[in-house]
Amino acid sequence: MRKRITRPPVWRQYLVMGMLFTGLGVIALRVVQIQTVEQSHLQAQGDARYLREIKVLPERGKILDRHGQVLAVSTPVDSLWADPRVFCATREQWKPMLKALDIKSRELLVSCERRAEASFMYIKRRLPPALAQQVVKLNVPGVEIQREYRRYYPGGPVGAHLLGFTDVDDVGQEGLERYFNKQLSGTHGRKRVLKDLAGHYVESVESIQQVKHGNDLQISIDQRIQSLASAYLEKAVKKHSAAGGSVVVLAIPSGEIIAMVNSPQFNPNDRNTLKKGVFRNRAVTDTLEPGSTTKPFTVAMALESGQVGANTMVDTSPGYYRVGGHTIHDVHNYGEISIFDVIVHSSNIGSAKLAMAFPFESLFETLQSVGFGEKTSNLPGEVSGTLMRRSRPIEHATISYGYGFSSTPLQLARAYTALATDGELLSVTLEPKPSDFRAQGRRVFSKSTVKQMRAMLEKVATPEGTARKARIARYRVGGKTGTSHKLLEGNYNNKRYMSLFAGMAPISDPRFVMVVAIDDPRGKRYYGGDVAAPVFADLMKDLMRLYNVTPDDIDEPQITGVGQDGKSA
Repeated sequence: MRKRITRPPVWRQYLVMGMLFTGLGVIALRVVQIQTVEQSHLQAQGDARYLREIKVLPERGKILDRHGQVLAVSTPVDSLWADPRVFCATREQWKPMLKALDIKSRELLVSCERRAEASFMYIKRRLPPALAQQVVKLNVPGVEIQREYRRYYPGGPVGAHLLGFTDVDDVGQEGLERYFNKQLSGTHGRKRVLKDLAGHYVESVESIQQVKHGNDLQISIDQRIQSLASAYLEKAVKKHSAAGGSVVVLAIPSGEIIAMVNSPQFNPNDRNTLKKGVFRNRAVTDTLEPGSTTKPFTVAMALESGQVGANTMVDTSPGYYRVGGHTIHDVHNYGEISIFDVIVHSSNIGSAKLAMAFPFESLFETLQSVGFGEKTSNLPGEVSGTLMRRSRPIEHATISYGYGFSSTPLQLARAYTALATDGELLSVTLEPKPSDFRAQGRRVFSKSTVKQMRAMLEKVATPEGTARKARIARYRVGGKTGTSHKLLEGNYNNKRYMSLFAGMAPISDPRFVMVVAIDDPRGKRYYGGDVAAPVFADLMKDLMRLYNVTPDDIDEPQITGVGQDGKSA
């Protein structure tokens, strides 16, 4: 007997089919919802996991000298960074990386603790690109490369006080680097990149903001002269056991700063030398009493009055002069000498008597007119020095030979441009100018006064004057020595000096003005003629050669004036 087969109720079939089609419908509706309503939200979630926006750092602009030689440049380096949420969870994979980078795991553990909630942490910065690539190939999860730049100064210590330096982020901290930081820095860019499952960025998706690299900065400095000036200055500082010094060179008639160096030095490429106080630009930040380098301006004031001439006699005997209970001394008793020889022999008494024959205001206005008491430029850190009106007779006298007011080496150099031109005080600049450029100056002395003053300054640089060591072969030079006592804790120290020389060449048509200042020479010699003048001679000789200046033959000087014997000298 056959068994009867019972068929399931038809309604069950319809129920299963209905459930199947309902599920498919729900899925279809969900797909539509995802593709439409939730698409942007889900896309953002996915991008958050696999896309990242990163910063593209700009390359800092170069600093160039007047001839285009690089003084400061940013070289590419790579820094390693990671997402702490990925990197810090894979400590067991750090060992090869730690060995390659020569760092301790303790350092990274501390960073992981500090940056636990962040999405970025540095592992090590400023690596050679080859080493950074080597570490990335170790495939430590989350480790990435970021292109950065490291500032490099080809000249090392030469001119470092003027250039300054940048920090680890390539931001200017001192000198021109700081002053022109905005121009040099540029603007960072941004781009979106894609990362793989291991957390490495594998592809650039789009540029969000274009990076703008920094602009180059060209300055009037001649790196050849900088190097020579630095070498001669360091040699003099060492020879005379000095505390330091400065050299400033200005071009005539453009007013360009050709060289500006200081001692002691520091190396901006070696951060171990960046100690507090060593990196200030002493040529513009430190003041000194200019001493006898001021005397030419006192004499020029008197000549401008028309009441005296270069041959007017001044009695300096017996070698000392009492003023208001104070005594002024000369090195020797020069007796009765001409105003011409007041400069040649650097007579304090002659300068004081000459100044006191005129109202104090006349001397004050003359010193003010050549730039003392005011800033010369917009160089970072520059100070104005001090020049104040005085009331006591002794102050009237001492200011005439450079005591009682202060200036920077750059101010002193600028003041001498009034004697190197036809009587115009030039504005000074770090901006390179065309070869035929003439700075616009303000007239402070007449041409006839300047002509007489140059003759006096030339005689100073002869065996009869105080700066015989400033002479150079085939060129006529002129200048004035200065040896001032240092003011320490409110009192002048009779054993501590500032040795100075301010001069120009060739004297027949000056092309350069130079100031050399040697701070606190502690050797057997300390006079400006012995310490500072030789630096002037060495560097000026190189300037004449490198700039192909036509010799004016110092062996046949054309000097006129009245000597001690009343005859032409």
